[in-house]
Amino acid sequence: MSDTDAGTTSLVASFPDGAAARRAIERLSRAGVDGADIRLLGAVEVVAAGRYGDRQTDLGSALAVGRRAVRGVVLGLPPGAVFGLVLLAVYGDPTGWTLCCGAGGGAVFGASLGLTTTLMATPTMVAGWERTFAPLVPGGVAVGVQCRGTTRLARARSALSRSGAQRVTTIDHLDDYPTGPLDVHALDVPAVTGGGGAGER
Repeated sequence: MSDTDAGTTSLVASFPDGAAARRAIERLSRAGVDGADIRLLGAVEVVAAGRYGDRQTDLGSALAVGRRAVRGVVLGLPPGAVFGLVLLAVYGDPTGWTLCCGAGGGAVFGASLGLTTTLMATPTMVAGWERTFAPLVPGGVAVGVQCRGTTRLARARSALSRSGAQRVTTIDHLDDYPTGPLDVHALDVPAVTGGGGAGER
């Protein structure tokens, strides 16, 4: 049976807090799950947060991306400098100026490569990833994944199983999941019917 014949199945995973949910979303993204198929379920944000909540969300996500960018530059710079130094030492005139130019050029290349790689691994296109930085309702957080086909279902299930989820539940349709704060201890039902949308604000 092909992926298209398998239909659409959804997974709901419960996590103790927003940080754990964020790590799971990142793992799902790296596993090839489309950002449009990943949702942070329920009205998890503190409703009264208002503009303060928006600022916290923007600040948290910006700092997270900034830290990763700096880490990518730091990790890519030394090997790039060594590579450039060795390359010009072997194929060029090994003078002090040449070696400095090689090390500098290699460092810039390595830093750029590290920065690009790091930013590509950050799932900023997933709205749920940014929402995990907002002031959240105390308690568990649920992440929903809509899977079209058996291959994507297997990838998502594997990623969630390694993400520290407290519970992973299979449901029929993610859009049928009730809105509002979710009771993560009640996620072991085989399917959920009725209710409103996915609770995304």
